[in-house]
Amino acid sequence: MDNKLLKTKTLVVIVITLLTMIAEIYFGIVSHSMALTADGFHMGTHALALAITFFVCIFAIKYQDKTDKINALGGYTSAILLGFTSIGIIYESVERFFKPLTISFGDAILVAVIGLVVNVICVLIMGDSHHHHHHAGCENHYNEEEKPKENLNYKAAYLHILADAFTSILAIGALLLGKYFGLVFLDPVIGILGGIIIAKWAIDLIKSSSKILLDFTT
Repeated sequence: MDNKLLKTKTLVVIVITLLTMIAEIYFGIVSHSMALTADGFHMGTHALALAITFFVCIFAIKYQDKTDKINALGGYTSAILLGFTSIGIIYESVERFFKPLTISFGDAILVAVIGLVVNVICVLIMGDSHHHHHHAGCENHYNEEEKPKENLNYKAAYLHILADAFTSILAIGALLLGKYFGLVFLDPVIGILGGIIIAKWAIDLIKSSSKILLDFTT
């Protein structure tokens, strides 16, 4: 699979992600669902991470002698942005405990399901590149006996999408429990849980990418 095709796939996923992000944030605000709004903003971080992946790939292909560090820098930058996003989601979710709003469950559930479907599609699109070790256009060249190094730039984008799919499932579960069993408090709880998941992922990626950027080998 050539680099042009891989970059095209990344661009397609970016467009799909942005459109879904706009829909989820809009309907999340209108329906007063913190879980759906959080999922929308989380989707936005994926779009940004994918954009970083796309442009970093261009530089990685151009400067092949510095591919590892360029990819690590892309992953590190994406992780920093995720960290700030997680703080915002957790803050808004905690605030919802003290200022609860009426949730329009029907609309929120519908858009959350659509978001999950979109996430699955994006996982399948990006996953094909992942299994080929080309990592969204950032193709590294190794000898047959060498073990391919992990591409943290692509890993950042790929895990973004996987995490968002998981968050969508949690949001749908919270909304269903709120609608049919009256467990409305679970909506902000899921928002907090999603924020924590994003924060942990960001910290792990920062650690991994820092080792490469600082030439840490032990």
